[in-house]
Amino acid sequence: MRILLIEDDVSLARSLKDVLEREGYRVSLALDGRRGLELALSGDFDLILLDLLLPAIDGDKIVKRLREEGVHTPILMLTVMSEVSQKVKLFSLGADDYLTKPFHLEELLARVRALIRRSYRGASDTIQIGDLRLDIERKKVFVKDGEVRLTHGEYAILEYLCLNRGRYVSKEELREKVFSYYSDSNSLEVLISRIRKRLGIKDLIKSSKGVGYIVE
Repeated sequence: MRILLIEDDVSLARSLKDVLEREGYRVSLALDGRRGLELALSGDFDLILLDLLLPAIDGDKIVKRLREEGVHTPILMLTVMSEVSQKVKLFSLGADDYLTKPFHLEELLARVRALIRRSYRGASDTIQIGDLRLDIERKKVFVKDGEVRLTHGEYAILEYLCLNRGRYVSKEELREKVFSYYSDSNSLEVLISRIRKRLGIKDLIKSSKGVGYIVE
């Protein structure tokens, strides 16, 4: 999953980037509003974390511009301002959520997961596909109520395929969204094979040569 972080506080921005990347997200960072807007308009992101008060272009103007340009990526605003009128204004412009600084990292991560989950398959904390159940909040996998332990990379791939169930996901898309730290297709094929073996569910993950993988 790709996140765009637009935050001018360098120390905070780097700390948030580190935390999000440890959670398995790919994070692009912009330290001013102009660069953030450029990335938001040109990139394919699953979530935008956007500070309100920024050099060059403020966050509220970025939200307005993105929605006018037809960019529907979920936006989580980060700001020290807590007035109700400010929140109402941001929501009316098209922001999806609002977090007041200072905040706990656990709350930030919970809201990040909720917004990404909602943008794919609604607000449920779990995905149930036959005997398979994913607890997205805790990043745990169960088959017939027994927990199956996956590596971080294996879980990330399985979650993305399940969030996009019913459509083929190409190898290129998997690399772009969750798999960029592996450089060749063989590594991906090996991990898909391991996931299938660990789950033990026949035909859960299907593949089509030249097309990609699908969970139906």
